[in-house]
Amino acid sequence: MKTLSIIISYHNEARSIIQKCVDQLLGTIDVEQYEVIIVDDGSYKSLDPIEGTTIIRHKTNQGVGAAFDTGVKSAKYDNLFLMGNDIRFIKNGWASKMVDEIENQPQAFTCTTCVRLGRGKLTEIYETDIEKQLKAKKYGIGATIKLLSANSIIDAQWLPIGNRTIDEESYEVPCILGAAYGVKKDWYKYIGGWEGHRGWGTLEPMISIKSWLFGGSCRVAPQIQVGHIFNIINKHGIQSKYIAYNKILTALLFIPNPDRLISFLMVNNNKGLVKLISENNRWIEKKKTEYQSKIKVTFKDYCDKFNINTHQLI
Repeated sequence: MKTLSIIISYHNEARSIIQKCVDQLLGTIDVEQYEVIIVDDGSYKSLDPIEGTTIIRHKTNQGVGAAFDTGVKSAKYDNLFLMGNDIRFIKNGWASKMVDEIENQPQAFTCTTCVRLGRGKLTEIYETDIEKQLKAKKYGIGATIKLLSANSIIDAQWLPIGNRTIDEESYEVPCILGAAYGVKKDWYKYIGGWEGHRGWGTLEPMISIKSWLFGGSCRVAPQIQVGHIFNIINKHGIQSKYIAYNKILTALLFIPNPDRLISFLMVNNNKGLVKLISENNRWIEKKKTEYQSKIKVTFKDYCDKFNINTHQLI
């Protein structure tokens, strides 16, 4: 029997947004046993009950990584689907296909085809039709990581689609992206989930590098297509210091000789960022020691495998 625990992160979105998400999810899910857990990450106003879901509320805003960690702790099934409340669905067997992927790849994070909905600027039409966008090839299929370039430091970047199609079987990618991810609970717990992550944003490079270095993988399943609403209005109050901190944390924990990366991230000498690093330095050092015993693939081998440019790090 196929089972699935679905964990939805929530923070300050309108009630109509999360309700639409749940309605579409419940109207399209095709597995026998499932649960829907919404983690309200300290929203200004607590989320009222939504039929068919369990709501867990953080008293304070801890971040999207912490929201997923909380949901996983409460999940009763071994197969997990982690998603934002800006994910949308159609009846295309997404849930049963994802369970198959999770069962077949128990040491992997698997992302879906990410169909672009919403809009990136006010002059664009707000799109809501997943099938229309699929036909127009408005989607992303897996990502890589830009370590250091003119515009990016430890950022996820969509892979070029090229000749890839949405009918393909799943395959390995350097990095997950798209806000809809399947994983086994045992693997999530083994690698520590998003422990240490702060705020909202910059999730994917951290968990992707960790999964690969600990001996697992990241994958994309093109035949699983969900919509993702991109919106120019952000409700999460993303702070630049947390974005920089999450990247510095990733560099310190997993990237050899990270000084050049860290110096670029510290270029503005943000006092709040310096304080945050100082307050967590002992924890970071403890985790570095713990992770060393789990690392099975070197960072260099990971980068070489996917042609990730490391030349500028020297």
